[in-house]
Amino acid sequence: MSARYGSIMHKRLLLLGLLANGPLHGYELARIVSAHGDLYEDLKKANIYYLLGRLAGDGLVTVRAEGGARGRRGERLVYTITRKGKAAFRKLLAEVLSSYEPAHTGVDVAVVFLAQTDQATAMELLESRRQKLTERRQLMMTELATVQPASLLNQLAVDHLLGSVDAELAWLDHTTAALDAADQWPPPRSSAA
Repeated sequence: MSARYGSIMHKRLLLLGLLANGPLHGYELARIVSAHGDLYEDLKKANIYYLLGRLAGDGLVTVRAEGGARGRRGERLVYTITRKGKAAFRKLLAEVLSSYEPAHTGVDVAVVFLAQTDQATAMELLESRRQKLTERRQLMMTELATVQPASLLNQLAVDHLLGSVDAELAWLDHTTAALDAADQWPPPRSSAA
């Protein structure tokens, strides 16, 4: 499975999962996604409506207009999951939970080329990454503290997000310590390389 497909897959899973709890209009879906901060961070409002259109086109949701909304059209669109959508949701849930797709950020490639810079610059760059990651973690903690209701499953999802950030911070600690302790710069290549 490609990373791009995996990204779309979890967004479809999210929307179908929210709709499995009952019909919602697009604004409600956008509000729920926004209220969950980093938990659903890569699903933006325009993306929500685009995906809802695709889900409707695939017969996974139905759309009906409901009057009485403020705004230009005076109506809002209400989305309801179909039987086919519920089956697709269960299939996506099983695929996402039972598979593993590595997240490639480019860092692994960049580290290979650290020898193209001096040691001080390499350490500054890694420290800058650490600072941004630490700030990101603090922001996540603030945003995720407002996720309601605080259920066991929400907490497990939050734990996964924070565990990923914490693993990256631990890797940065290990990496900077190893580079700082290196006898020479650039570090010598191993004989296996």
